[in-house]
Amino acid sequence: MTYLDWAMIALYFVFIIKVTQAFRHQATSAEGFIKGGSAMTWWMAGATAFMTQFSAWTFTGAAAKAYADGLSIMFVFWGNALGFFISALYFAKRYRRLRVATAMDVIKLRFDKSSEQTFTWLSFPITLIGAGIWLNGLGAFLSATFGISIDVTIVGISLLVTFIAVSGGVWTVSATNVIQLVLLIAITLVVGFTAAKEVLVLPVDSLSHTIMGEDIAIWQIFVLWIGAVLFSQTLNTNNALSSYRFLITRNEKEATRAATLAGVLFLFAPLLWFSPPWFVASLDINLVDSYPNLGASADNAAYLYYIDHYMPNGLLGLVMVAMLAATVSPMTTALNRNAGIVVNNIYLSLVNPQGTDRQQMLIGKMATLLTGVMACAVALFFARLEGYSLFDIMMLFTAMIQMPLSIPSFLALLNLRTPGWSGWATILVGLAVSLFMHFGFKVEWVAALFDYTLTAREHVDFKIAATFIAHLIFTGGFFMLTPWLSRAERNTQDIRQLLAMPMSQEEQSPIDHTNGIFMGRALTLLGILVSLIAISADTWRDAAIFLGIGGFILLCGSGLAYKSSRLHRQAMAL
Repeated sequence: MTYLDWAMIALYFVFIIKVTQAFRHQATSAEGFIKGGSAMTWWMAGATAFMTQFSAWTFTGAAAKAYADGLSIMFVFWGNALGFFISALYFAKRYRRLRVATAMDVIKLRFDKSSEQTFTWLSFPITLIGAGIWLNGLGAFLSATFGISIDVTIVGISLLVTFIAVSGGVWTVSATNVIQLVLLIAITLVVGFTAAKEVLVLPVDSLSHTIMGEDIAIWQIFVLWIGAVLFSQTLNTNNALSSYRFLITRNEKEATRAATLAGVLFLFAPLLWFSPPWFVASLDINLVDSYPNLGASADNAAYLYYIDHYMPNGLLGLVMVAMLAATVSPMTTALNRNAGIVVNNIYLSLVNPQGTDRQQMLIGKMATLLTGVMACAVALFFARLEGYSLFDIMMLFTAMIQMPLSIPSFLALLNLRTPGWSGWATILVGLAVSLFMHFGFKVEWVAALFDYTLTAREHVDFKIAATFIAHLIFTGGFFMLTPWLSRAERNTQDIRQLLAMPMSQEEQSPIDHTNGIFMGRALTLLGILVSLIAISADTWRDAAIFLGIGGFILLCGSGLAYKSSRLHRQAMAL
């Protein structure tokens, strides 16, 4: 990396810290710290929803999948798009109409206190393990590629994430998410466009090979895998545990628009993200020779190879910024979500129901700080864990914990007739299904019926698909059948009334459009600074790349500032 690359990374840290300091005073109450007083604009909530659905893994592990298996990786991200479009059509407005503060409040309202506490305590390891995987993945990649100590990377990012989340809660988290979203889109848009021009003219030898990739001969397994992935991503984006992204909006209309924004971004952005690794794959490059430090994980550098060999000096630093943004955003959101759960569903529910606003703010900040420290410790532990790859950890994490929680929280608003205990009971059934599918089920049992030996990829894809199908049938089936086992102990009429009742004007918090003015001006300044890098370019093509990135940021910033200023004047005139 050149001095210019390091300067780009330094500029990112300075800029994010300045934005954090500017918004730290917005959270003047515990409710403001946790959900921004429910006064978030749709574009702030949409940016948070989008940025929390991926991490640096997108440009490493997912890029490796694109490099090896072509278009198949797109179904993972199109699953996110499908999920958010379903949110816009059904779930987003319903979650907002429940008029609660945290995702666990949704669980408590729909089920009972036992289910609330079960979901609450199981959500903590999910947050910590997820954050640990994000941190460790980015740290391992930067360490192997650039010689940066993995411990330094993990601790440094943990400090930044915790500082953002502690400073102003959801306000600083959402504000930095908007800045990082524009940065990420601008960088990947221009880089992806340069690669897409090359990819579109490549010859297509085999359509099936282009779509399915290597090492798969049975198309039915591929179709099963697609179905499982689309189902999983839809589940992840619409379950009650993910409803926090809609609870921070002003009303159900803003929640719907936020979901639509995230869906549209996921529909098109991945095409640009994966054009560079697709182009590198067409060159038949041996990435192990180019990045020997990565060893068997050299495919993770497919995106980096394109930047190294086809982009100008200084852009590598901007790409590192994009990877940092993709990790910092979901982590800050996770820390803030945990703080809300600790305050509302542990402190107020179990410890001190009469806690003052000041006490709640203190507990929220302490919970954020503690979660940040623990996430850092988990990542450092993973960095020293031998015998398990990051992929193994991710698969264990998803299969063992995430799916059993996701299914009942997804079905919560689809079937209001289940009893209160159906929440925690379905988790137990889901854990049993996970244990059997991971440790008991053998793919060879099915393969033997057809007298066929599966390839390594077919084996993995079928195991993933079979696990999701098992959860759909047994875990989901148990939840749907619980009304036959017991009548609902509580009347769900209140929930039905809330869902059917649009939010009144009196219930909606006023939106402070000066936030948009500030962020618009900040982005305009950032766009100008990035554009100035073009002066150092050696060729007109290189200069055009920096001008394209800087110009996109500048346009977004000036447009946001103008629109927010106009809305602010209209609000003041009323």
